[in-house]
Amino acid sequence: MSRPFRLVLASASSARAEMLHRAGIPFMTMVSDVDEEAVAAELGSPDPETLAGELARAKALDVVATLLTDVDDAPEDHTGDHAGTAATPSQNEPALLVLGCDSVFEFDGEAHGKPGTADVALKRWRAQAGGTGTLHTGHTVIEVPDAEGALPDPTRQRRRTVSAQVSFADASEAEIQDYVATGEPLGCAGGFTLEARGAALVRRVEGDPNAVLGLSVLALREMLNELGYSLTSVWAD
Repeated sequence: MSRPFRLVLASASSARAEMLHRAGIPFMTMVSDVDEEAVAAELGSPDPETLAGELARAKALDVVATLLTDVDDAPEDHTGDHAGTAATPSQNEPALLVLGCDSVFEFDGEAHGKPGTADVALKRWRAQAGGTGTLHTGHTVIEVPDAEGALPDPTRQRRRTVSAQVSFADASEAEIQDYVATGEPLGCAGGFTLEARGAALVRRVEGDPNAVLGLSVLALREMLNELGYSLTSVWAD
């Protein structure tokens, strides 16, 4: 029988939170304080797939460090019955697992994160309309050490980067401007979403569609299994 666990999502993404809700997975959230540009600069010139994986790892490690050092900073509880504590578990308690994720869109060999501004979003959409790119989503699961003051055990961590090809519709200039004017693409990797208005401009997805939304539940199940936990066991709670 697998050990029970509690999951901490190291992300402020509403799309990732919604996927966990829909998958019936109780979780807490604690947003990481990672400088994504600094991580990218430290890596030099990583390819987009590598960058997504390293950002996910950095975010998970940042939250683990916070949980181990700042007892007053508790994750926000989304389970409905475990509110209020960020204490690391004992062997008789559920393990605390941190999940970090990050998505990077690759188009014509270049890494595209969040556009941030309308001008950048317009430029990218004019280039990618009618084309195909790859959305890479990195995932890292880290088991928080039981012992106070202990460092995360590298053998109790798992990583996955899941990639999916995204083909866009031949959007007109007016359609591109209308979409960017909504503000939706400014905070999304690649400047698009599948769960909202952007779906009207996506022709096809080849691969795990959940990875395009920012979190592959399949990859999460596989990583938990490798660490000795069962994702499906939470459905019986």
